[in-house]
Amino acid sequence: MRVSTTPSSYAARGPLAVGLLGAALLVLAACGTARPTTGPFAAGPAAVTAMWTGDTLTLAEFEHAYATTVGSWDAAADDSMPALTDFLERYVNFRLKVKEARSLGLQQDSALQAEVASYREQLARPYYLDQNVLDDIVRDLYVKQQEEVRASHLLIRVDPDVPPADSQAAYARTMALRDSILAQGGTPEVFEAIARRHSEDPSVARNAGDLGYFTGGRMVHQFENAAYANPPGTVSMPVRTRFGYHLIYTRDRRPRSAEIRAAHILIRPQGATVEDTLTARTTLEGIRERVLAGEDFATLARQYSDDVASGRNGGDLGFFGLGRMVPAFEVAAFALDNPGDVSEVVPSRFGFHLIQLTERRTLPTFEEAYPELKRLAAELPLADERAQALGAQLRAESNDTFDEGALRAAMGRLPADSLLNVIRTSGFGADDATAFATVGGQNVTLGEFAENLQRTGPQPGPNQPEQIVAEARRWLNSRAIDNAVGTLEQRDPEFRRMLAQYEDGVLLFKISEDTIWTQAANDDAALRRFHAEHAAEYRFPQRNRVLAFGSPSDSLLTRVIADLDAGRTPQQILDAYRDSPLTLRLDTIYVADSTSSPLDLTIGMTPGQHTDIQPERSRLAVYRLDAIEEPRQKTFEEARAEVVSAYQDELERQWVARLRERYHAHTYPEVLPQAFQGDRPAWARPHTLTGGTQ
Repeated sequence: MRVSTTPSSYAARGPLAVGLLGAALLVLAACGTARPTTGPFAAGPAAVTAMWTGDTLTLAEFEHAYATTVGSWDAAADDSMPALTDFLERYVNFRLKVKEARSLGLQQDSALQAEVASYREQLARPYYLDQNVLDDIVRDLYVKQQEEVRASHLLIRVDPDVPPADSQAAYARTMALRDSILAQGGTPEVFEAIARRHSEDPSVARNAGDLGYFTGGRMVHQFENAAYANPPGTVSMPVRTRFGYHLIYTRDRRPRSAEIRAAHILIRPQGATVEDTLTARTTLEGIRERVLAGEDFATLARQYSDDVASGRNGGDLGFFGLGRMVPAFEVAAFALDNPGDVSEVVPSRFGFHLIQLTERRTLPTFEEAYPELKRLAAELPLADERAQALGAQLRAESNDTFDEGALRAAMGRLPADSLLNVIRTSGFGADDATAFATVGGQNVTLGEFAENLQRTGPQPGPNQPEQIVAEARRWLNSRAIDNAVGTLEQRDPEFRRMLAQYEDGVLLFKISEDTIWTQAANDDAALRRFHAEHAAEYRFPQRNRVLAFGSPSDSLLTRVIADLDAGRTPQQILDAYRDSPLTLRLDTIYVADSTSSPLDLTIGMTPGQHTDIQPERSRLAVYRLDAIEEPRQKTFEEARAEVVSAYQDELERQWVARLRERYHAHTYPEVLPQAFQGDRPAWARPHTLTGGTQ
């Protein structure tokens, strides 16, 4: 592992940076030179793969460390025996370095402790909520996303906080409409006709309630659950969401289609007459015939498409899944079977489309889909609902209390018309010290609640007392989760292991910095001795010395070329344009081999020759071959970075050898053929996917 020659404090690098560095060091640190020795070994997870003073490394511990490093049990099981053996040696080196750091008391360093505490603060709550809230939602989403549902709906709007009588009236109206649909045969046509007349969803005028195909995570969860549970061809009972009551007609269920990539050509009618519409359609049908005859779809899209954004890219729309396009377009696009297939002309509210399928993906595995599903799950309102339910459960298990009466009494002593603003400004006044709840056996005061409202409280609503009571429940539930998070390592072995691994990584960074990096970077005399002893290893190959004239102005570089051809020297040219409003830079670049850039044009030139104007990142450049330098030995200053790196490696080897001798370390690679051959431990088992609804 290479580090900066000017290492900074490990505490200043931030917890995630140190964590990544710790992991990288674990994987990449140079291997010790001690020869593995033969020793006792047994069968199974308890077999000893290494031992040193005061500790052993079992096969089970080795498997966990290796699988964590490479990403999974399956990836580890596919690796070769040399890879496992190499990792064993490097992992033992890592453990010995950490043991040495602890023997020196580095774990007591206040900056290190603060670093670990900061990491824990960042990790613990998300980890706990992942385990207890998000993972169940993610699993349910994945199961649902194996299928697509096509559904229509009829909405009767009801605000979430209406009086019970209003809610009941809306429910009765929804049931009456359901009875009417069923009495008329319950067909899709009947459902659409009644939805057009009665649905309060603004989109019904356009789609008659038909939502097209969708999959898990696209709808509010109550609606989604009902649509998946409802047999195709039937009308659901009224389903309550935050929008009101829905009747859902499930039209179809089918295996989910993977994302596709498609291109399209759009022709819009130029007016509103029937003739305008017919002309647009006829134009696109003619384009379709040209595509079928062999003309390039992308070229025709650039020439004719009225969708300017995609047209300039040959009509490319990128990858998209269900629910991203208007229904007619979506149905036609997903009906195409093979890349290159072209649709019929497809009408939509935008005009007429010709669609070409360009690529079709396969459905991801659960592990592949997990990061995106987790992001989606965290954004769903259901995640907040589940977190609140978890907090309420924790409070019930702890026999926590909530004196709602005390809260309402305190609110009653404040101005009703500006209740929330008063609490945010001045708290509850004389009632601030009143304990109105307990969390984890500790009293919680109204003043503490007021401070929370000042930081994160909602904007005033129409019913502020009820709003504040609801916010109090949310806050108390969140406090209960905080309490559970505070003792997580006592209850969760995997979290405890993660935290210990992070602390080990920080200890490794600290002791490596003190023992190797600082010494290697700052001991100039030792570095010079090392360079002298290995001088033959530090040489330049034959190199082209190239002068690069750079400017954003092609007109200026055109004049530079004329000056070069006239025999002016590079310095004369630079001086001539020094006061020019157009910027001109002159850089020296050494080229020993191909760079896969315009600099390669100088290879094979003779000194004095130059290139034409070439693109160089955000500017333009002209390259002139100044000279061809013969191979030579590097000076210490020229080789310093390489010398520091090699000297670090040498110090590392010496240090590891000393540690292995001091702690009597032995490794037993003959045990490793047993690795990843037995039953998977619980931490390595694939996620169990079950059906059900959220």
